[in-house]
Amino acid sequence: GDIKSLTLDDLHWSSATIEIEQDKTGAPLVLPLSEEVGGALIDYLRAGRPAVAHRQVFLNLTPPFDSFCERDRLYRVVSHWRELAGIEFRTKQRQGLHSLRHTLATRLLQAETPFHVISAVLGHASPATTFIYAKADVETLRIAALNTEELHHAQ
Repeated sequence: GDIKSLTLDDLHWSSATIEIEQDKTGAPLVLPLSEEVGGALIDYLRAGRPAVAHRQVFLNLTPPFDSFCERDRLYRVVSHWRELAGIEFRTKQRQGLHSLRHTLATRLLQAETPFHVISAVLGHASPATTFIYAKADVETLRIAALNTEELHHAQ
């Protein structure tokens, strides 16, 4: 929902941020606008987005070039570009926007981002909801695991 409703007014180039009200929680969220994402957005706005008066960033690419409506699903768009990029999943899983959320959460965990920050980015009301993503980060779980030999000798 946040991607579909993103407007040109949400892009703050001078501060290199994206500022939105999260669709899921209604809470304000300020995200950094990295050079890579900013460059991709500029390329899209200059060469990919139809020249229309709509303020939404992302539009349907077929006439009448309207913004996405509530019932539109972006699964088809994500799947199309995933296939073109040659990205294949090792196991059967969701392959639309949820896979992007899962990848983002996993990468943030790998970068040792605190759970409350990941929760805010994902729009979770509680960090406890974010803990479901921890199971995907096996290496971090190994670090946190107790060594049973050390535990046995300590007694």
